[in-house]
Amino acid sequence: MFIELAKGLNERGAGVRAYDACARAARARMAGEPENAAALLLISYAAQLFVDAYDDQPLSVAAAGEEFEQFSKIVTTLEDAYGSGSAEAKVDALNRVAAMLVSARRG
Repeated sequence: MFIELAKGLNERGAGVRAYDACARAARARMAGEPENAAALLLISYAAQLFVDAYDDQPLSVAAAGEEFEQFSKIVTTLEDAYGSGSAEAKVDALNRVAAMLVSARRG
């Protein structure tokens, strides 16, 4: 469901252009998947944060790895919750991911 966005990111080298493509892909899916729109919006936002932080900036291999690990955690959290089908699990995952993103912005 969402994990293919992270896989595509990894296949494209997990650089700025790959995150940009991921953000665009997640936004494009929202219209056709209204039941997943909130999760796709958070994924798009997470990818766009990477683009905003590293566009025209140097990116070390270590930083790229850490960023990809965090992004993968976000996608996996949403994938697991949406896979369960439980509305409570979905809302909990959305809240946890939103908190992760706010925390990452402060860090």
